[in-house]
Amino acid sequence: MASRPCPNCGGPVYPGQNFCTECGQRIKAAGERPNVRPLGQDELFYRTPSPRSRPRPVPRRSGVNKWLVGLVGLVILVGVYFLWPKAPDRKPVVPLPGLPPTATPGPERTDTLARDVERLAERIRAAHMKKDMNMFISCYAPSYPNLGELERQTYENWKNYDFKNVSYNIANLRRTGPNQAVAEFIWNFQLINNQTKASEMHRAVINVLLEETGGTWKIRESKDVG
Repeated sequence: MASRPCPNCGGPVYPGQNFCTECGQRIKAAGERPNVRPLGQDELFYRTPSPRSRPRPVPRRSGVNKWLVGLVGLVILVGVYFLWPKAPDRKPVVPLPGLPPTATPGPERTDTLARDVERLAERIRAAHMKKDMNMFISCYAPSYPNLGELERQTYENWKNYDFKNVSYNIANLRRTGPNQAVAEFIWNFQLINNQTKASEMHRAVINVLLEETGGTWKIRESKDVG
């Protein structure tokens, strides 16, 4: 069977053959104008894709949506700023001319009074343990009646007894004025009698009138009630 050369590669092409077996070039029938294309540009055996199979371009989102979202967010921020409850401005309290400053509330002053009076009782306890008369007398106001007699009696007790332990309780503490208060001191003394060398326990209940002088509380009057 006679063959003719492929117009593209020159390979043998036989009658009725539509494609070259060497290069895949399409062979036109006799009388048709050969369509010679460079290798790689002919569609060869592949089918042209249909318009439906082609990917559709992704539509671009309009900038209107972004603009609306930004506008809504701005409105929300402005609303929160103006509608959020704000703390009222506090102005300093200026006392009127001729009026005294506002006094400290009662509970706070009572707590301070309790600490100060306990500090006073602790100084009395330490004075007995150390037998320190200067410390002991400093716990009493200069206006205390018979301060000299109190000093004499205290010296006598320290001479006759050794103080092994001293403890106290404070009861019924209350203010009776800006610089005055009353309380009940309950003392417990563990003593050693210097003459008999025996251990003794003594208890004393003292009602005291307290006075604040120079920021320090001292005993102005006292009364032994048991």
